[in-house]
Amino acid sequence: MAISIRQWLLNKLGIKSGGSTAKEMEALEAAAQEYRIRELAFYVCVDMIASAIGRCEFKTLQRGKSVIGNEYYLWNVQPNRNENSTAFLHKLVYRLFRYNEALIVDSEPEEGIVGLMVSEGFTLEEKERPGAENRYRGVVIEGLETDKVYRESEVLHLTLNHINIKPVLDAMSGAFSTMMDRAMKQYNWNAGKHLKVHVSQTAQKDPEFQKKFGEMLTEQIKPYFESDSALLPEFDGYAYENFGNVFKNGQAASSTTRDIRALVDDIFDFTARAFLIPPVLLRGEVAGTADALERWLSVCIDPLCDQLQEEINRKRYGRREFLEGSRIWIDSSSITHFDMFKNAANVEKLVGSGAYSIDDVLEAAGHPPIGEEWSRAHWMTLNIIPVIEAIKDERSEEDNGQ
Repeated sequence: MAISIRQWLLNKLGIKSGGSTAKEMEALEAAAQEYRIRELAFYVCVDMIASAIGRCEFKTLQRGKSVIGNEYYLWNVQPNRNENSTAFLHKLVYRLFRYNEALIVDSEPEEGIVGLMVSEGFTLEEKERPGAENRYRGVVIEGLETDKVYRESEVLHLTLNHINIKPVLDAMSGAFSTMMDRAMKQYNWNAGKHLKVHVSQTAQKDPEFQKKFGEMLTEQIKPYFESDSALLPEFDGYAYENFGNVFKNGQAASSTTRDIRALVDDIFDFTARAFLIPPVLLRGEVAGTADALERWLSVCIDPLCDQLQEEINRKRYGRREFLEGSRIWIDSSSITHFDMFKNAANVEKLVGSGAYSIDDVLEAAGHPPIGEEWSRAHWMTLNIIPVIEAIKDERSEEDNGQ
């Protein structure tokens, strides 16, 4: 038979139930339950955001033209020898939301290419004067602390919010957990067995009444409550009456977990709002998903992508290269699923207007490009002409008509 966390802890520590330490174990179990629910909501939100960022394509431009080189490979395939890009970005997003900041440093070169790694801890040195370059000590990478002092120009430092909201979120979760604990106790009470016993005066006059009554509770009443089916003998002088459920309007209150589920949903909802995730997406509901997804990408994912690409561009490219058109651009359009057949008319307009080439559309849809000269070219239908040309043609027709 499975035992509760509380009982397991008591058994492990050799503590008997009923003592003051046992009460401390009950408080510890309640705290662990609160922590599990709070962390579950936190991890679900973080994983949702990290998975979305992981689907983005880090496009690299060189003098305004799209190129696929070492920088592209680092951010889209393998940032270091021990991680792929998806695992790397998941770790980055986790630390960003857990600690409100994250640090990316260079790893050991592989085949002459310096990789990227997310730091697991660091200390920001105090500045000697305002405006001085930040310095980072005690940088931990893969569980090992390095002796190197990193300057601001040598790292990618991301900050989520001006003020860390995680402690506030934890406090709100604790308040809801208290209410949920009460709801669970109420549910257990309504679903449990409750007896009231009337003891006659004759039985109470027995000099060994307390001893016999205690034995009866241990040997008969307790097995009755703990068993799914049991027989409760009733002796002379004792009359049992069931008063198990709380009564409302003359009706016994039904035992349901709906109230508990509602409180858990509330914890997930306000956690999602703190992460700027529409709760409808977290609950997996279908109604209103399109609008919620668009809002989520606009207020949550795109700002994260903007901060990351700004930090990459200013540190790994610099002012001169950026002004010359060399930069990295995080494309979040691949987060949503693209159905080529449902969007056939839109694809025709995109290609026919000359805005995108055939390869551009294929890549946006998640398909490999054709790679031919004609597929990279831009096409335009003949019925699209400049306004001035349309006016000339119209005037020419009028002149011919005269």
